[in-house]
Amino acid sequence: MTARELAFLESAAARLKPLFETAKTVALVTHVTPDGDGIGAEICLHSYLVSRGIETRILNTDPLPLKYRFLDTRGAVEVFDPERHDAFVRQADLIVMLDNSAPQRLGSIEAATRASRATTVCIDHHNLTDPFWKVSIVDPEASATGELVYRLIKTLGGRPDFAATQAAYVSLVTDTGYFRFGKTSPGAHESAADMLAQGVSPPRVYSEVFERHSAALVRLGGIALKDLRLEEGDRLAWITMTREQVAGCGAELEDTSDIVNELLTIDGVKVAALFKGIEDDRVKLSLRSKGPLDVNKIAQSFGGGGHTNASGAVIPGTIDEVAARVLAACRELVRRGA
Repeated sequence: MTARELAFLESAAARLKPLFETAKTVALVTHVTPDGDGIGAEICLHSYLVSRGIETRILNTDPLPLKYRFLDTRGAVEVFDPERHDAFVRQADLIVMLDNSAPQRLGSIEAATRASRATTVCIDHHNLTDPFWKVSIVDPEASATGELVYRLIKTLGGRPDFAATQAAYVSLVTDTGYFRFGKTSPGAHESAADMLAQGVSPPRVYSEVFERHSAALVRLGGIALKDLRLEEGDRLAWITMTREQVAGCGAELEDTSDIVNELLTIDGVKVAALFKGIEDDRVKLSLRSKGPLDVNKIAQSFGGGGHTNASGAVIPGTIDEVAARVLAACRELVRRGA
């Protein structure tokens, strides 16, 4: 661990300690359509707070994807329902947002969060902060939010149990692309080694997270990839999935992120985009890139966010309308990076 990392963790732990010592109720939240990092960070922190006797609830906008259900051994992850959860959020002592700092990306939980009497805390590793949060623990150099949470717990004197450790490992491997993305640091490998020493099984995690595709998702991927488009000297790849195609494959609830990731395996491709039609005349955009090409800025311009090399957004409009606007920005990015 570097001197900078140690100093950051000690400062962050000093700010969090009095909050965790006095809180009786805590709500843990993350961004809409939670990913492996957000979910892993929630479950890791939930385990620690519960061990301290704090009533803690994980409230998400969406059900746990199949590939992450093995992490929730306590059945702690709940889908936010205003009738059942609004009062808890408004009366909580703490609300901790993980893996995101933008309140507008809380989805249906945003209103209750803004109206809450709670001390609001953000723990994140993206390079953005929002003044809404009373306490911001943000380290843009951390490889994953779950890794940051794991290290914070240990700095606070906690001993993450197996469930917490495994969840943090999932955060780490999903957000680093199994240690191949640019933000993979020496500290990430140190953290992974520590987690493996606590009994985490890389084969088991890989199998659960990356080998649980449904037949519906595989069929949908085949349909989408059939109409793959390549532009800008084969440096830009993109595909579309209409609502009819998704429904026809029975893949309405499937996570399609792995399909867009496949586009980056094409020789020469630097930027990849997937446009998926969803309900209420909206499009779910997934962007991926290689090296310094920053697709996060494109996603942010459409109300989304994420990382330099992996970002997304949900955008009103038809696929053709949204694709025309997003691809113009992607073409410009590819040309600048040529």
